[in-house]
Amino acid sequence: MSGFDFDEVGEFGSQKDADDWARDNNIDPRDVDIKPGNGGKARVWIRRGSTRMSDIELRNSRDRGFL
Repeated sequence: MSGFDFDEVGEFGSQKDADDWARDNNIDPRDVDIKPGNGGKARVWIRRGSTRMSDIELRNSRDRGFL
C-alpha cells in the first residue's frame, strides 16, 4: 500500500463477499486491499481516488455484504 493513500471501507462477512463487492462496483483489484479478519471476516481498504463514487455512493454501495 505504499505510495498511495487508502481509506478503510469496512468489514465484510468473508473474503468472497469483499471480492464480489469490488467486482460489482467495477473497482480494479489493484486498488483494493483486503485483509483477513477474525472468524473468516475480511477488512477492506480502497485506494483514494480509484473510483468515481462519491463518499455517499461508496457508503451506499456497502449495503450488500457489509456487516
